[in-house]
Amino acid sequence: MARLEATARAGYWPTPPAVTASIARHLVPVASAGKRVLRLLDPCAGEGTAAATLAVALGAETYGIELNTERAEIARARLDHVLATSAFSVRLANGAFSALFLNPPYSHDDEQRRLEHAFLTSLTRALCPGGVLVFLIPQSRLAISARYLASHYNGFRVYRFPDPEFAAFQQIVLFATRKRQPSHDPSVQAQLESWSGGDLTALPEAPTESSVPVPSLPAGEILFASLFFDPVEAAAEARRRGVWTQPQLCEQLWPAEEKPVRPLMPLRRGHLALLIAAGFLNNVLLCQEQRRVLVKGRISKELVPVESDDDDTTIEREVLRTSVVLLDLTTGEFEVVDQEGAGETEEAAP
Repeated sequence: MARLEATARAGYWPTPPAVTASIARHLVPVASAGKRVLRLLDPCAGEGTAAATLAVALGAETYGIELNTERAEIARARLDHVLATSAFSVRLANGAFSALFLNPPYSHDDEQRRLEHAFLTSLTRALCPGGVLVFLIPQSRLAISARYLASHYNGFRVYRFPDPEFAAFQQIVLFATRKRQPSHDPSVQAQLESWSGGDLTALPEAPTESSVPVPSLPAGEILFASLFFDPVEAAAEARRRGVWTQPQLCEQLWPAEEKPVRPLMPLRRGHLALLIAAGFLNNVLLCQEQRRVLVKGRISKELVPVESDDDDTTIEREVLRTSVVLLDLTTGEFEVVDQEGAGETEEAAP
């Protein structure tokens, strides 16, 4: 029944709030000068509650990965950066995170490999040397990862969940620090294997020994992206780095709005005719006293005969004729003013 329920919930079992609060008390940020930050990665973020609690205690930037889109959307309101995808389908900067909070699904993948171990081996690279691993797994599964942990981590502290939370999955909390260079330690592996089956101390609400120091890292953007196209992430990236952010291009495409300029001298009839014929005054409403007219200009080509010395030869030249059409909005009449200055009036069709 427990297996069926886990499948129905897609392996989603959030960390109990009391356990998260106790874990936060065991971590302490390392004080540093300059532009440095702490980055916390939760690759099974769920709704982001646990990572948000730890981030408050550490003053850390939060990065979450959640496969379920609905939970990822909730997590976005609590965490700084969230990807709605699988933790095995992301691009992460190596060594970019101060802490890795890892509470993976307690199950097998399609090849019957334990997911707890798969998450651990896949995401260790994201931790910086000296970065802190907080690993939440069933106690019996610790032996599977004992050799890998002994090679890549040191400074282990292991506790079982406090009662009554321990009864659900017999979970433990493992604190460890990533080594600068992998090196296998058989004695540490043996110790971890013994912890997978022996009696463990319950996680105290506050540390009984010194807190686990979490290092800071240089501030700035890091690689944190899905391998698959996400339109939301793409749009956000375009707003940050896209071509539209270049001031020179924006100035060319969308110059600052110019204020109206008053000519030094009144425009002559020729100037007005050219403006109208060129379309600058098309569909412009002009008002004078009680008269309101709508203006539209037009230029047409016309062939005009030219005198020739040869009576048998006809010579024509092409000229441009300018005309302006006025629609009187009061009477509904059209008035055509051509280049010769003559005008004719006709009534608009109903």
